[in-house]
Amino acid sequence: MGEPWADHERLVDAADLFAEKVDVLLDRVVDSTIGPSTAHSPEQLRDDSAARLLTRIAIEHRAGVDPALDVQRALRAGMTWDQIGGAAGIGADAARARWSAGQPADPHPTPEPVPVPPEQARRRRPGRRRAGDDQQMSMF
Repeated sequence: MGEPWADHERLVDAADLFAEKVDVLLDRVVDSTIGPSTAHSPEQLRDDSAARLLTRIAIEHRAGVDPALDVQRALRAGMTWDQIGGAAGIGADAARARWSAGQPADPHPTPEPVPVPPEQARRRRPGRRRAGDDQQMSMF
């Protein structure tokens, strides 16, 4: 078809450099928004990291930059779709729909209720004890 308009290897290098610069700039913007990290304990560091990640997601989303990488980081850190969606100003379902494509399964899935067959539902009335109940430990 003709000569390529730019060398592929040089484009890859330029894109990597651009991504690094954007990441550094985003960290500076986060610092100016919520302040630099002042964590002195593991709990403070975890809370600070969560706040920084959610702030990054909020800024990226509002700036029209795809926060998919930070969303992955947030999920690995144990954050919920509700927190991520809240940071982006959208609901949990919208956040999951937008950023979970091609992702591993949700690390915090909401369990689906298991349907109980009608004949079992009739047999299990409140107040009735089953044979195995005595062997189970009480929660309280």
